[in-house]
Amino acid sequence: MCILFIYINPNPEPGQFRLIIASNRDEFYNRPSQIISKNNDVIGGRDLFEGRKGGMWLGISLKPTEQAKLRFGALLNVTGEDRKHGLKGRGFIVADYLEGVQKADDYMRELLASEEPYNAFNFVSVELQDGESVLSHCSNVPKTFSKFTGTNIMGFGNTVPPNSPTKVIKGKENFEEIVNTFNLTNKKGELLKELLEFLKWDYPHLPCPELEKRQPIFYKYLACVYVKAIEVNYGTRTHSIILVDNEWNTEFFEATMQDPINIENPTWVTNTINAKL
Repeated sequence: MCILFIYINPNPEPGQFRLIIASNRDEFYNRPSQIISKNNDVIGGRDLFEGRKGGMWLGISLKPTEQAKLRFGALLNVTGEDRKHGLKGRGFIVADYLEGVQKADDYMRELLASEEPYNAFNFVSVELQDGESVLSHCSNVPKTFSKFTGTNIMGFGNTVPPNSPTKVIKGKENFEEIVNTFNLTNKKGELLKELLEFLKWDYPHLPCPELEKRQPIFYKYLACVYVKAIEVNYGTRTHSIILVDNEWNTEFFEATMQDPINIENPTWVTNTINAKL
């Protein structure tokens, strides 16, 4: 499970943000990963699992293209779908997109038309430039593609929209309230604090028929924004917050559990990468 919330405003007022992203990565605690780094204008964490090394769950590209000054990509698994072994890692969907220059809608349409098999996924992208923004989503279960322009606040989880889990619906409401209150660059510290507390929200949003249908055994654990399923060595292990203000000052903040992870009492390590576009 992972969760993702996005606010976009391609025409922010002075002193406001044009992009605010808050996301949790939920993964097995013993899966090796690399903290955020910047490589060839791509910022994000990297998977170090054998056979998946170099894949990404979330990241941004600072490399300008014909259609964007900044691009964002994120991969969310789809819970409850059949999973096959030996397929190409889904994390390369994000890495290939951010390292390339292709428009998101072209990339996604080729991805869905490709004969390369992947386990079930949601792929979300943002293309941002002065006065314009495009948020795109695609999934392979079933094959769907959608695109949104202009100012938006959206939430994504491990189901295919519009069948969102309750935690995504309630989380979007909470995220929107935070954005409406702290969307000022002179309140950036408060914004980061509020978003980080939000990503640690461990309240179970039940009932949730969608999750119960997809994961009848562990749905109670997965119903929280912050997941903690110690019994299966799985849970939220990384928080990511991305801020881009009206002057294109960009901040990528990550808080992640330090390896080896002590599940009962984890040590959180924070890292920040700043850039000016």
